[in-house]
Amino acid sequence: MAQEFQILSGSVDITPRRPVMLGGFNKRTAPFTSVASRLEANVLVIRGASSRVTIVSTDLLYPGETLRTQLVKNLGLAGKGEELFLSASHTHSAPMTAPSIPHLGIADDEYVCYVATQITELVKSIEHQGEQCVCTYHVGSADHSMNRRLVRSRLTRSGFARSSGFGPNPSGDRDESVRIIEFSKTNGQPCAVIWNYACHPTDFPGLLQVSAEYPGIVRARLRSQMGDIPVLFLQGFSGDVRPPFSGRSAGIAGFARRVLVGPQFRQPLRYEWEQWSNSLAESVALFARSSGRTLEIDSLMLKRVAVPESEFAAGGSGDKSLVWHLIDCGGFRIVGINAEPVVKYRRLLEESFSGAEPLLTVGCLDQPVCYLPSDSMIPEQGYEVEGFRSLFNFDARFQNRLQDSVIRRLKEALI
Repeated sequence: MAQEFQILSGSVDITPRRPVMLGGFNKRTAPFTSVASRLEANVLVIRGASSRVTIVSTDLLYPGETLRTQLVKNLGLAGKGEELFLSASHTHSAPMTAPSIPHLGIADDEYVCYVATQITELVKSIEHQGEQCVCTYHVGSADHSMNRRLVRSRLTRSGFARSSGFGPNPSGDRDESVRIIEFSKTNGQPCAVIWNYACHPTDFPGLLQVSAEYPGIVRARLRSQMGDIPVLFLQGFSGDVRPPFSGRSAGIAGFARRVLVGPQFRQPLRYEWEQWSNSLAESVALFARSSGRTLEIDSLMLKRVAVPESEFAAGGSGDKSLVWHLIDCGGFRIVGINAEPVVKYRRLLEESFSGAEPLLTVGCLDQPVCYLPSDSMIPEQGYEVEGFRSLFNFDARFQNRLQDSVIRRLKEALI
């Protein structure tokens, strides 16, 4: 007889109560000055008679190792912590909570503790609220991102050479699929939703303002349609995609830059960012209203699989292991990793998983240790291969062929 599973869910405010440093840009030198939109942690628990998993979606750049350690302790989780799937939306307008990468923002211990307490109390408060739910899967194509990795002839220290840099690349790889799992009570009333999309939330036009960025706009739109329910956003494999704001810089300096390094992205004006965010929100809401596919939660298999640094990089300290986190519910799968993978890894995982079950792929779990480029990117260099290293304190250099090494451990765990 199949095990019956219950769904528990809730949300909690994690907006900082005093000014602290935001995470995401090393050019920030002062704490935030105002709050443009509130930050949240949204939680969904899938619970069976002998197994459970707690999925936490936070409006943060990265959760960080301290927050994960505190939550595992507070929630009394044993083993490798498979029962806690801890993700971040990757907003660049939230306080830093990852102390091991201070170049991207200084983590405030009091705020990290506050977030841990808020999430812990939320999870404990919903312990007796579980009920059986109907799961429905919806999918659509958003067409709202742009590949940001442009390979062209550009001026380098050794003269003009073909290399990679930031720039709009309309022909580059993207993952425009918006994947939605709606959880509804047996009477049809929605009680929680997970949505999954790949795009860096980097362009909010307020450098010293707190903002949930576009995931917050989408969340508000879904709630206006479904009711005041928990909305979990799972950031996709977005290491080489971002919002599509591009344009010509004015003046001679702008012209020279275009000639020397190619087309450029630009910071959007507030109304442009709002139009783009609201357009994406309307698309997601439309997909959520579409006819969906019923999913069954008939099992729950959880795994955390480590990939030692020595298997994908060399010359570092050896302590930067990648960790795959798998949730297999029978009717759908969620696979995340503590890195910022480029879109290519979505394609690789699609090839690795057999069957027609929906697959949600998630970056920015736990404490991300690096970007994760594809094999073809290694000789091209660029930010995803070299540029990020000093900001992440990543001393190693990627092996020329790393895709198979990174995926192999996950494949072995599926056998």
